[in-house]
Amino acid sequence: HLAFQADNFEEAHKKHEEMGCICFENEAMGIYFIEDPDGYWLEVLP
Repeated sequence: HLAFQADNFEEAHKKHEEMGCICFENEAMGIYFIEDPDGYWLEVLP
């Protein structure tokens, strides 16, 4: 999978949550994954 570091993690999380594309979230690790239109999971890191 691919992973990206967000410049503003909270803002990115809010936007992805509004878009409904978060497919998995691990709050203990502070990461989440979004699913792109082709079904690929992309990891978002703080």
